[in-house]
Amino acid sequence: MEKSVDIGILEEKSTWLLHPRFFPSKVGGKPAWLDLKNLISTSDLLCNKCNEVLVFLCQVYAPFEELEYCFHRSIFIFICKNGSCCQLNSSDNFKVFRCQLSRKNEFYSFEPYEENENENFCMEKWPKLCYVCGIKGPSHCSKCKNVYYCSRKHQVLHWQKGHKTLCDNLKKMDDSNFKVADAGKDLLFKEWEILVDEEDPEEVKNVDVNQELDKLSKMTQNKKAGTLNDINEAELEEYTRNLPEDKVFNKFSKRIARHPDQVLRYDRGGEPLWITSNSKSSVPKCQYCQGERQFEFQIMPQLLNFINVGIELNSIDWGVLAIYTCKRSCNEGPAYKEEVLIKQDLSN
Repeated sequence: MEKSVDIGILEEKSTWLLHPRFFPSKVGGKPAWLDLKNLISTSDLLCNKCNEVLVFLCQVYAPFEELEYCFHRSIFIFICKNGSCCQLNSSDNFKVFRCQLSRKNEFYSFEPYEENENENFCMEKWPKLCYVCGIKGPSHCSKCKNVYYCSRKHQVLHWQKGHKTLCDNLKKMDDSNFKVADAGKDLLFKEWEILVDEEDPEEVKNVDVNQELDKLSKMTQNKKAGTLNDINEAELEEYTRNLPEDKVFNKFSKRIARHPDQVLRYDRGGEPLWITSNSKSSVPKCQYCQGERQFEFQIMPQLLNFINVGIELNSIDWGVLAIYTCKRSCNEGPAYKEEVLIKQDLSN
């Protein structure tokens, strides 16, 4: 009997509902950090290819209820947006981190928060975040001393996007009262909430890949999915013509046809739904406890459509992204523990 898994689909949500206190699963925007004090250093969020600062892709809230210290637990994925760093079946342009907390901790209430936009949740006592991308911001603007950055590049970007004209005024204002244009809008991915539910077990017969892409295109036209407005029919046809013909891919196509807009498949301790029969990389042991890692979830290629990434050359791309985490979700090491991502693409 086929095992059921949980799948994730996307829904637009107001940014305040994706605040860390609500422990969201989300795509795009800035990370909703779990441990607010012991953040990942900027040096640990650099691309292994070009050494640029990585951009937040998504996070999945995935507590281990059987472990007291994993009452709250989230997995964070970051990516380099430079297309040249995206290479076939290579995960060097990604990084994955796991963070976990007990129910009683120094950041959040023991009981769930009510969904109140005006509820006061002070972030000022925790490390400052980069105004552009939301990761740890160790430096600040030397003039107004109100805005923080992770890197010189993001400081320059913000300066060009409007801080130059506002900086002198900000010196006279309380840093909790000013509002400026979001300099990260062009850098960050569109923000969505990930809603997770059980996959429909009903079998789908005779799925055709071209039909499924056609359905996705129609969803786009009806504004039920992301945007493919910059991709014409000829490019779509070229893409489908080059897809591999193998049993693994056919199985993949039939399985996702139940929910063509799924962006995530969660199956802790199970197996990924691979997209081709290409060989996969081996999974190293946890570097903190030397224990085994297990598959936890995968990011699907459909996500590329929702974050406005087209089918084009020199663009970030993937077939599937399989995330492996410490099997016992160990508590050794830093607050944010690096885990493993295996990227599998459609062709050799």
